[in-house]
Amino acid sequence: MALISTEALVLRGHKLGETSRIVVLLTRERGKLRAVARGAHGARPRYRSALEPLSEVRVSLYGRQGAELLRLGEAELLDAFCPEGQAEDKVYRLALAVVHATQAGASPALLGRYLEAWLLRLNGLYPPLDRCSGCSRPLPAGALRYHRAAQGFVCGDCEPASGPELPVEARALLGLVFSKPPEALAGDGGAAAQPLEAFHRDLISTHLERDLRAPRVIRDVGRGGAL
Repeated sequence: MALISTEALVLRGHKLGETSRIVVLLTRERGKLRAVARGAHGARPRYRSALEPLSEVRVSLYGRQGAELLRLGEAELLDAFCPEGQAEDKVYRLALAVVHATQAGASPALLGRYLEAWLLRLNGLYPPLDRCSGCSRPLPAGALRYHRAAQGFVCGDCEPASGPELPVEARALLGLVFSKPPEALAGDGGAAAQPLEAFHRDLISTHLERDLRAPRVIRDVGRGGAL
């Protein structure tokens, strides 16, 4: 019988022998845990892309209570943003920075927007905030108007935009997100963060053809999971 069955965020991992892998998991119920994934490598890998960094998984863990290293049983992939075999150091460092900021008391809602924005940017999906995607001229100050056909924000000369429109406050918040570490963001973002959630979800679902649920894990960690 499994010691723990829980959802978790894969933080990192390294190869152990010819066919196994040690993975570090940020679990919903027990915080950070380490486990051996037997059969993770080889001609017929058992877990496939479920153990890539920043993947959200549902796992079964076996071992003694309080053991430093558990054994990974099943690992069902719930959500992944990084393509299999292409995990990057930047994405890994982003995940750790956001998790640490959560533990330091930063707003989980605001960090969710931070994580989404940077995942999109690192994958080349976030439109420029300073250049019109229609004519490449500088965007004027004020609200940002998104145009789906141009896959970016457009100026007044290139409108009408298909939407959505991000208010000035949301644009200012994005400026902070892309220039500051997550722990430097104060407050909860308030009304500035709300329109970003729907905008990010739309960009993410267009790319993945499904929703991204990793920010929910960050939120649950903020409720009391310990690192």
